[in-house]
Amino acid sequence: MRWGWILLLVVAAACASTWEKHESSVAKHEANAEYRQAIAGQRWLIDNAFYEAPAAQRSPAAEAKRYLHLARLAAKAGRPKLALDALNHALTSDPHQAPAVWAALVRLPLPPAELERRKQEFAWNSAALAPADAPAGDQKETQCWSYRVREIRLRRQRTVRAAEGLQRQATYDARPWAFHADSHQWQAEGPWIIDAGTEVETVDGPERPRYRAITAAEHLFFADEPIPPCHRSGWRGPYDSDGQVFVADHLPSTEAADLPHPAPLPR
Repeated sequence: MRWGWILLLVVAAACASTWEKHESSVAKHEANAEYRQAIAGQRWLIDNAFYEAPAAQRSPAAEAKRYLHLARLAAKAGRPKLALDALNHALTSDPHQAPAVWAALVRLPLPPAELERRKQEFAWNSAALAPADAPAGDQKETQCWSYRVREIRLRRQRTVRAAEGLQRQATYDARPWAFHADSHQWQAEGPWIIDAGTEVETVDGPERPRYRAITAAEHLFFADEPIPPCHRSGWRGPYDSDGQVFVADHLPSTEAADLPHPAPLPR
């Protein structure tokens, strides 16, 4: 009789789907405080949900909950950056999960100043994505924090043949600027950097947000970090799903007449 039960257990295990096996593995590793393995398993669930998940777990809400679980595992593992990235993906996957994301955010072991900045950033993004579900925290448009951007001038644009096929390339010069929240002033942080970077986009592939933003920022300003609410109306975008790539005609809160004239390029 005992062998019969063992046989039934073996058959049951064999019949379990790949998805169920990974879910069980994540739960087991989490219970044993094996967070590195649990994180790897949870990432597998996120990456393979489209093909492997049951139909009921392919909704935006289900995807957001997978990211929330990843954020919880990352917090337990002492990896706040991964937790923040997961919470950001959870919010963009299903903005109606904003209350759950907010609850997870305020529990993260972040330095007070960093936590306050992240709370302000989240409150703004949540209000933009799903106003009815935004947290009840302070969401005044006067909230500011210091951040850095770059002034952009395209140096050359060309189409080349690469291993992936025809590829657009945009090489640019950049000048760094910093906004100081304490003084509400912009300050140039150095001279123009020649050949500061190159963004690419495959001709026959999907649009690349950074390529689109850099080419749109010709003789304008480019940001690739969260914009404080006090300046949000001065930036176009976001160009990306993570809400961190923006373009502005001029530096917010700076009168156009007061903007510095770009220095000539060295010959």
